[in-house]
Amino acid sequence: MSHFATPFIVINLGCEMIYVIDQRLKTQKVPLEKSERVLTDIVNVLLHPKLLDELFIPQPAATHAVIRQLLQDISATSIMKLDDYSMSKLWDLMTMIFKWQISVATNQNIFDISRRHLRNVAALMPQYFPKDIFENALKKFDIIAQKFTDDDYNCLCSALIIWFSEYHAKISVLMRLGLQKKDGTFSLPYTINANILKTLGENIYKYDNARKNEDEYENYCLDTSEINCLLASIENVFSTSNVIKLKLPIEFNNEKVENKILKIDTNTEYKNITTLLKNKNMSSDLTYTSNVLKSPQEDLLEMLNE
Repeated sequence: MSHFATPFIVINLGCEMIYVIDQRLKTQKVPLEKSERVLTDIVNVLLHPKLLDELFIPQPAATHAVIRQLLQDISATSIMKLDDYSMSKLWDLMTMIFKWQISVATNQNIFDISRRHLRNVAALMPQYFPKDIFENALKKFDIIAQKFTDDDYNCLCSALIIWFSEYHAKISVLMRLGLQKKDGTFSLPYTINANILKTLGENIYKYDNARKNEDEYENYCLDTSEINCLLASIENVFSTSNVIKLKLPIEFNNEKVENKILKIDTNTEYKNITTLLKNKNMSSDLTYTSNVLKSPQEDLLEMLNE
């Protein structure tokens, strides 16, 4: 059993979770400011360097219950709140779509899919969101890829297949795209649109252009997982708590470390850039001043100059 399955499971499922939430926010026509806040809050925690450091510690694959709880806790850090029913539907979408990806991957490996997940989530984020958080995650995967032998890679793939083997939900978006049959089995790779196969890990909902009326969506909701079945409420008041506590799926020497809590500071500081207009000799130019706190030495020099 691979000792690196956990970060692949958490990060890839987390990215699929963000795809679903982003699509649902658009369907609900949530205002841009609140939508950006939801995505920012979730990505800040999912890819926080402290959490990634813990996940990439070599360890046996975490249990389904532990990873589900971890991702549920991460989703709950935003101003969007999902009830138990919605979380169950979201879990079905996340697990089955990622299971489909690793099931039909032929000329791509799990590292390709993981990198594509991260880059496509980065494309969903507001312009002000720092890209370093994605570069850090990509770097961690690259470090493992450089160290992996063929045996290590085969072991990882086997571990992922075994971990997802118990999930068999029917997913409406996969069925509409012809990627899943009515009996729940996946379509064979040679029958699938080549463009979809080449982009495993990208946001699959961009291919889902089907337009269903409400009655058809209700029928899908009865026995499949559908984005329209997700119910969420957006808090009118932002949380005042700046520290998130997450229970980690950590095991050492087959002995689970109970109640290991990771505390994450969600405060993210950005440099605010202001534009000042100066007139010089009947001409004007734009100068940019970054609102960064000065050091004590700079303050002292400024006082001496004055």
